Amino acid sequence: MGEGSSDRDAGANGSAMAGPGALATPGIVRQMLDTVPLALIVVDQSGIVRAFSRQAEEMFGFAESEVVGQNVRILTPPHVIDRHDESMDAFARTGRSRIIGANRVEMARHRAGHQFPIEIKVNEITLEDGPGYIGYLRAISNGDLQEREPRAMLAELAQASRVSAMGALATAIAHELNQPLTNIANYTQGLCNLVERQDDFKGRDEVIRVLHLCSNQAVRAGQLIHRLRDFVKGGKPHSAPNAVTEIIRDATALAMINGYKRAVHIDYDIPADLPPALVDHLQGQQVVFNLLRNAIEATDTEKGGQHEILISARQLDEARIEISIEDEGPGIDPAIANSLFDSFVTTKGGGMGVGLAICKQIIEANGGQISAGRSERLGGAAFRFTLPIYSNGQERQD
Repeated sequence: MGEGSSDRDAGANGSAMAGPGALATPGIVRQMLDTVPLALIVVDQSGIVRAFSRQAEEMFGFAESEVVGQNVRILTPPHVIDRHDESMDAFARTGRSRIIGANRVEMARHRAGHQFPIEIKVNEITLEDGPGYIGYLRAISNGDLQEREPRAMLAELAQASRVSAMGALATAIAHELNQPLTNIANYTQGLCNLVERQDDFKGRDEVIRVLHLCSNQAVRAGQLIHRLRDFVKGGKPHSAPNAVTEIIRDATALAMINGYKRAVHIDYDIPADLPPALVDHLQGQQVVFNLLRNAIEATDTEKGGQHEILISARQLDEARIEISIEDEGPGIDPAIANSLFDSFVTTKGGGMGVGLAICKQIIEANGGQISAGRSERLGGAAFRFTLPIYSNGQERQD
């Protein structure tokens, strides 16, 4: 190999063997990898990177020779590594995966250390020595958000219109059907009472059994209709066992898609053995998202360098988990400290002052508490909230 040539250049004439375990890549395949507009990463069943396209080099800041032969975890933030390993192990055992073939947003780690959001789709492939995966990756930018915003707003308006229509329909159905269903239950029970008094009625026991079933089903139908009405109108949250790491991961990916990747570094202190919380997943995600975005916006990003945010979780006792989000910003303004969670209280110029009020409402509806104070570790604000720990039989079906 002459001076100035590289492993990637060698691939044009034969194969690119950039490190141990590299994927033999003929020249034409290498050209395809490097001309596809998406970043492509090929890994084997053990998670070892076998191919790394030029677009992937630009996205992650790693040279191909630094990545091929390494575990794909080097491209993954610390808080996602455990979940990634679990997904790989589960797929190896069962052959089933929720991530195969689905577009999703994940957090990735740049060579420089900062995290950034990507859109990724993973498909199965067959390598020379066994099964593998190919990932198609695209960085999410502000431009993407600006292009999507009008469509997203229209979609949200359409969804709000549908929900409103469903609410009106559910209320009308509940009103119209409630009386007939009640009559069916009453008439059926009355007929059952008549049959019970007829000693010589042939097949009496079987008729009574069927009438009881009929009455019970009419009552159940009425209950289902009322549940539908309450759900559409916005009833209690659907509390279920949810992993705290999953809630935080999803919220972080959403919070970081607005250009904060170079200015903010997020650390995580979450025990691997933390029990699941009893919480509505989407509502828990909304709270973490709101608090994290507040922390990002409160952090002074004009001094240069990266600024720290810490997300931690711990088990307080047998019944509660505490999640905290801390920053190194200016802290909480004493003028609003006592009314921080009230509606329309804000120090942000364009803020409406409803985010923290919503967080408080969500947390209390899910059986927890929320508070704010000063971060001893970072010097800025610290928001903490608790959630109940899930135990068998606690799940609510609302």
